[in-house]
This record gives sequence, C-alpha cells and structure tokens, in this order.
Amino acid sequence: MIRYPSFLVVFLIVVVGISLYQIKFFITQNEAVLKTIKTKIVKAKSDLEILNAELSYLKRPDRIEKIALTKLELKEILPTDIWNLKDLVEATKSINARVPK
Repeated sequence: MIRYPSFLVVFLIVVVGISLYQIKFFITQNEAVLKTIKTKIVKAKSDLEILNAELSYLKRPDRIEKIALTKLELKEILPTDIWNLKDLVEATKSINARVPK
C-alpha cells in the first residue's frame, strides 16, 4: 500500500515530467519559427543589397543625361537660362503694377 507522501511525490514527478516535456516542445517549436524568420531576414537583406545596386546603376548621371536628351527631348542648361532671383522679383513687381486690381 502506497502512503500519502509517496503518492504525492510520484504525482509531483509526473507533473514535473509532463511540464518539462511541454516546455521542450514549445521551445523546439519556437526555435523552428525563429529559424524561418532568420532565413527570411537574410533573404530580405540580400534582396535589399541587390535593389541598392540596381538603384545606383539606374541613378548614374550619364545615363540620366542620355535619357533626358533623347527621350524627354530636354536641352542642356545654358548660362543665359540661369536668372538672378532679384531680377525675377523685380519683374513680378512690374507685372503686378501694370495689372489693374
């Protein structure tokens, strides 16, 4: 016949064993999830490096200049195209003075 304290000890051992098994199961499950997240992070970093390289390739000034001249039909900026800001302010003042209110 099993005494009361012995039954309690056996019960506690069984409870602790089941608890440890559950903890181990959840830890291994979380480790698998963590591993997949880490692989996704590595892939995202690799994709980001590739995109940055492509962006720097597309942002080359000689390429943009060629597109601007050929496809957009823009012209190069000449020194006469650059205006002084004071001249623009004076021109708008004179235009505003001529327009009746």
